[in-house]
Amino acid sequence: MKKLLHRAGGAFISARHQIGSKVLLGIALAALSIGSGAQAASGPRIFPIRGGSQPFAITMGADGNFWFTLSNSNEVARITPSGVISYSTTPTLSEPAFITPGPDGNIWFAEGSSGKIASVTPAGVITEFQYSFFGVSVGITTGSDGNIWFTDQTANAVWRYNVSTGIFTSFTLPSASAFPGDITTGADGNMWFTEQAVGKFGRITPSGVITEFTGVDAPGSITAGPDGNIWIASAFASEVARVTPSLDITIFPTPSTPTVIRPGNRNNLLFTEVSANKIASITTDGVVTQSPIVPGSAPLGITAGVGRAVWFLGDGSNSVYATNLPR
Repeated sequence: MKKLLHRAGGAFISARHQIGSKVLLGIALAALSIGSGAQAASGPRIFPIRGGSQPFAITMGADGNFWFTLSNSNEVARITPSGVISYSTTPTLSEPAFITPGPDGNIWFAEGSSGKIASVTPAGVITEFQYSFFGVSVGITTGSDGNIWFTDQTANAVWRYNVSTGIFTSFTLPSASAFPGDITTGADGNMWFTEQAVGKFGRITPSGVITEFTGVDAPGSITAGPDGNIWIASAFASEVARVTPSLDITIFPTPSTPTVIRPGNRNNLLFTEVSANKIASITTDGVVTQSPIVPGSAPLGITAGVGRAVWFLGDGSNSVYATNLPR
């Protein structure tokens, strides 16, 4: 039976394309070809990516460049602040998913259906690390313990990879068929992740103790906020949840369904609204500000840049966008 990877932020269960025989990454959106590297006076800078690559997740590296995964072309790409793009191909067939700065100065990413995770150096050299022969790695984060933590939908587990020893350890989730998705490291030193398929989110300690929680509708994407809380975007409802370490949950409405949520560059968080062709910010008090429509973009991955800069990926336009924080 094929396992589906929902693009709406966490367990990612809606379909766009197949990862091997296990996973579909995507939302069924028409691919539109727009833009150029030039920036209109009132719009973002647009940097087209070579065709058919389907950008997924983006992060800022310690080198000041932005790194993003291309889920349909076995590649990770680097884009400089000026918009120069270079590509690195994974050694084996993969569909790269989420991406994170690592503890070693490299960028780490989940490789989808390859049963591997991988790192890429600032020079673009990729090294793969195999934990399974049939795993589906999705979310990935650097833990408070300096290890790499990632989710695996096939094993219904969260894994810990010790970068120093090269040892993988698997922690099976209490709920069956939870399809764990996005994962983040909280200010409390624990890792937090989503289980959209069962309507839960979870917490795992550095020693591997898992606790599951309810109270958020269809938990999709998850991130740690600047306020010390965990923030979760709902995959199917127009709302974002703030979760304190003591598990107090506050729900904030959003204009459209949020997709991927990430820390902002001020006292705020950033999120994409794929169906609205917009990005948005939310303050830690729950005040939401939307960007203007970015036609045909279907924004997916997003990350904060320097100052008010925001970089995001256009799933519909196959482009990288650089703009400023919505006011």
